[in-house]
Amino acid sequence: MKPMSPQRSRLLAVGLLIIAVLLLILYVIQPLVGSFLAYGERIETLENQLAIYRRLAEGLEADEARLVQLQAANPVTDLYLPESKPALAAAHLQQYLHQLVGRNGGQVISTQILSREEEGPLQAISIQVHMRGELEDLVDLFYNIESGKPALFAENVTVLANPRRQTRVSRRNNRRVQVQSVPALDIRFDLTGYAGKEQVP
Repeated sequence: MKPMSPQRSRLLAVGLLIIAVLLLILYVIQPLVGSFLAYGERIETLENQLAIYRRLAEGLEADEARLVQLQAANPVTDLYLPESKPALAAAHLQQYLHQLVGRNGGQVISTQILSREEEGPLQAISIQVHMRGELEDLVDLFYNIESGKPALFAENVTVLANPRRQTRVSRRNNRRVQVQSVPALDIRFDLTGYAGKEQVP
């Protein structure tokens, strides 16, 4: 085998050096740089999470105290009807309706207990209401029903002009005064509240 010339030897050495450098970049430096960048992103993500957890931990004591306060107050219970037996809950609902109508004006003609079968942790108690009143009475009544406690819901509302409305004119102090003897509106609706399930022994 003929020995290589010095120029060829140099070219071969440079070629081997270039190949070695490329292999070093491809298999050593590039993975190291990729790992470094990936670790940098991971560190930044963890730092953001740590900052969030620190903020949450700062408010943890106040949140726990507020939770204890809310659990002690138990604000949901006053949204339910106070009785768990359906008959007693319906009677309470009728009595409560009469109180509302007495405060807001109007006249309850009749109430009828409706039977409702619903699955769930609460039992729906409904009564069908027939009453008479003026528009102002109705607005005040529905406002107090929807915004008061216990939580009640008026459904299937029907409002008609009262066909038996009578207006008579009388004179007082030489002035004509209209006196309405029957309210202007005939109102029917279903009133629904919720009670806890009756405990069966």
